[in-house]
Amino acid sequence: MKKILILAVGVLMAGFGVWSLFVGSRYQTLCELSYWSATAAELKHCDERAQELQGR
Repeated sequence: MKKILILAVGVLMAGFGVWSLFVGSRYQTLCELSYWSATAAELKHCDERAQELQGR
């Protein structure tokens, strides 16, 4: 039981790390800002910019 719990926590942490890298690099590349220090308005603007580039 303890090994399964440790494995589950490790998998969750690894998954979060991959997600964090993907999200952070997306905003860094597209809008040249850090996801972790950007305001909600900056992130919204970046999302709108991404939609414009995709032609939606």
